[in-house]
Amino acid sequence: MESAPLIAPLAVDEWFQAMPEVLTPVSWSLALARPDAQLWHRSCPWGGHLIKFDLKGIQIQDAPEKTSNLIVRPEVRAAESGVKGVAAETLISRSEFVAPGEAILEGRTYSFLFRLCNVLFGDISNPSKAFPLYCFHDTVCPIAVHQKVRRDCPSEGDSAIAFWQGGQTFHGIMVIRPETTKGEFNVVFAFRIMQDKFASWATFQFRKVLQAVRNTTQWFLNRPNIQKLREIDEKFYVVLSIQSFKRGLPMIPCSRKPLVTIDAGERLGLPHWRRYKTQQEHNPRKRKFHLVEYLKILLNAIGEDIEAFDTLDGRELVSYQCVVRRTDWELLRNRFAEVVPLAKAAYRRANGGTYAPSIHEDAEAKFNPQEQTDQADGAEHSGQPEPDPTTRLVVRNTFLDLEEFRQDLMHRPPRRPRTVKLNVTL
Repeated sequence: MESAPLIAPLAVDEWFQAMPEVLTPVSWSLALARPDAQLWHRSCPWGGHLIKFDLKGIQIQDAPEKTSNLIVRPEVRAAESGVKGVAAETLISRSEFVAPGEAILEGRTYSFLFRLCNVLFGDISNPSKAFPLYCFHDTVCPIAVHQKVRRDCPSEGDSAIAFWQGGQTFHGIMVIRPETTKGEFNVVFAFRIMQDKFASWATFQFRKVLQAVRNTTQWFLNRPNIQKLREIDEKFYVVLSIQSFKRGLPMIPCSRKPLVTIDAGERLGLPHWRRYKTQQEHNPRKRKFHLVEYLKILLNAIGEDIEAFDTLDGRELVSYQCVVRRTDWELLRNRFAEVVPLAKAAYRRANGGTYAPSIHEDAEAKFNPQEQTDQADGAEHSGQPEPDPTTRLVVRNTFLDLEEFRQDLMHRPPRRPRTVKLNVTL
């Protein structure tokens, strides 16, 4: 019985699941080698042909201390594409946000490199309306490319991005990893072309394309104002985290069958409160608590809403964390600070004592260690219990805790937020 054909990997981790040797010489044929660059190729296991450029000693000026942040998220590049002084290889004409670290960018690229790649690796003899010059960016017709960033994959410190066009005909990855010399990096591009053929005759042209790839990569990673773009990227999202509800789930406003009633809530029309109950009962990792859902419930109670996410850069956050855009959060931060003290007062009323859950901003992102990207054949996750949430977590700017006002107690002057280490207990 013949085995089912492999489905094309799209996300970065899917590439390494389908082809663990993608960054190594194993199973690849060497077409051209220079001391600082190599061109490899091989038949693609899921059809077509794979091309790989392996570049050594790429120097990146003022690289971030956390090297996994080298590649800027596509939605950030789109948002800043019209900013004066921010250079870009592609003129982005349209973008579609998918998730934090994932977006579809449409644009045209005026590049000698892409024109050369079209001749050597593209299929210009049989163009289609969808791909006028298969398979690289064109100067005439804008091409939409789906892009998805992944940090610390496959190893800690690596910065990677996967990209593919509609229909999954053309797709690939770029991985940047630090070398032993500070400021120097190994950059690998691997991409699939549709036809399983390779122009072995084009040795002279390979020299030109190899040098062009290296020059373009060196420029792209050091282009004007790229440091500014990386700084914007690092602050583009806020990670929120809730801590310490070991005496029961947090409280939410309700209109009937309240567990407790608090006078302090009358001002906002929220005197009645009950225990939170998740609507994610089908998900074993979120059936007890889901911060995305809890956050939206509290904001909806005061007539506000926010787009919150439980994934960041292709990875699933633990259930007691979520991510929001910083611009959205800054608009609602003060409003949210009005309802959180009520939720804490209701928690104390229900349980007694002074203990209540705290919500923190700019927390360090914690990813679910059991998360495992679904296999291309639809295999399910292996069922294991969620990690013990008593893991130590570095939290910054615990503003809701430090600036809390409670109408049922004397007003206290706000204290200056500070960086603290807390034990997380859910």
